[in-house]
Amino acid sequence: MAGKAQTKRKDKDRIVLRKGESQRKNGTYHFSWTDKAGKRHFIYAPTLEELREKEAAIEKDKLDGIKAEARYVTVNEMFDLWCQLKRGLKNNTFENYKYMYNTFVRPNFGKQRITALKKSDVKRFYNYLADERGLQASTIDSVHTVLHQVLDMAVDDDYIRSNPSDGVLKELKQSHIFKTEKRR
Repeated sequence: MAGKAQTKRKDKDRIVLRKGESQRKNGTYHFSWTDKAGKRHFIYAPTLEELREKEAAIEKDKLDGIKAEARYVTVNEMFDLWCQLKRGLKNNTFENYKYMYNTFVRPNFGKQRITALKKSDVKRFYNYLADERGLQASTIDSVHTVLHQVLDMAVDDDYIRSNPSDGVLKELKQSHIFKTEKRR
């Protein structure tokens, strides 16, 4: 085979595809890779440019030690794992944490993917609890206590880089939500 030129894979526009990239029959692109555990993962995009942006994000995650499967983990799944692993709490405290989470977080906020969470999402959620649900500051504080621990565990286990709930409650305590409660 010496002297034979290696053929490069190309898409329909004759652009050379990188390792793991493919163009599908419908014109969209996909990228596949194998994680450290040997499990195959796939991402899809309508254009090669978008696919390569996603590939770059995956490569950054790999370099930072962020797990590939974290892209699909929800806040609820992280909470369930936290419940399995949490020790050192009095039973009454633990049951209160579960009640707060299941009542206020699980139905909506908990369905979000953990990697998609931003600080603004947490702020919006706490504002929703105060404005729409009419919760007292102490109740929101209890919800924050649980949610913050769950997101801390996600950081510790390399699902996310930083905890989006860091500092959010402190900011809200300085805002109108908590000040109006004191006047009542």
